[in-house]
Amino acid sequence: MEKYKDLSDQIWTTRISRVNAEKRLVNKEAFFQGINIYYSCVTIIFSILTLLNNNEKLSLMTVFMTISLLIVILYLNGQKYSEQAREYRKNYTELQKLEFELNNIDGDDVDLIKNIYNRYCDLLDSSSNHISFDYYETVHGSTGEYKSKKWRNVRCRYYYNVIWRFVLKICVIVLPVGLYWICGVL
Repeated sequence: MEKYKDLSDQIWTTRISRVNAEKRLVNKEAFFQGINIYYSCVTIIFSILTLLNNNEKLSLMTVFMTISLLIVILYLNGQKYSEQAREYRKNYTELQKLEFELNNIDGDDVDLIKNIYNRYCDLLDSSSNHISFDYYETVHGSTGEYKSKKWRNVRCRYYYNVIWRFVLKICVIVLPVGLYWICGVL
C-alpha cells in the first residue's frame, strides 16, 4: 500500500481543497447577500438624506449607487455560488468514496488501483478546479508530515491571500461611508 501513498495523498489533497472551495463559495454567497442588504439600506438612507438636505452631489451619488447596486446584484446572481458549492460537495463526496476504497484494498490488486486512479481522473475532469487559495487553505489546515513538507512553499501566498481578501472586504464595507463623507465635504 505504501507505493500507492502518492495516489492516496493526491485524492486527499484534492478532496480537502474541494471542501475548502465549497466553504469559500458558501461564505462568499453569504457575504454578498449581506453586502446587498447593506448597500440597499445605505442607498435608502442616502435617498432620504437627499430629500432632507436637497444636496445635488448626494442626489447624484444616490442615483449612481442605485444603478450600481442593480448591476452588482444581477451580476452576483449570475455567478451561482451556491450551485458551484453544491457541485464541489458532490465531487468531494465521490473523492471520499475513492479514498475509503483505496485504503481498504490489497496492495497487490493492480486492476482495482488502476480503476481507482481512472475514476479519480474522471472526477477531476467532471468538476471545475478549485482555486489556488483553496489548496493553500488545505496545507494551512493540515498537520504532520504533509504540512511540514508543503507549508514552506505556500506560506507567503496563503497569508497574502488572507490579507488581500480581508482588505477587499473592508473596502467594500467602508466605501459608502467614504462616498458620503466625500459628498458631504465637497
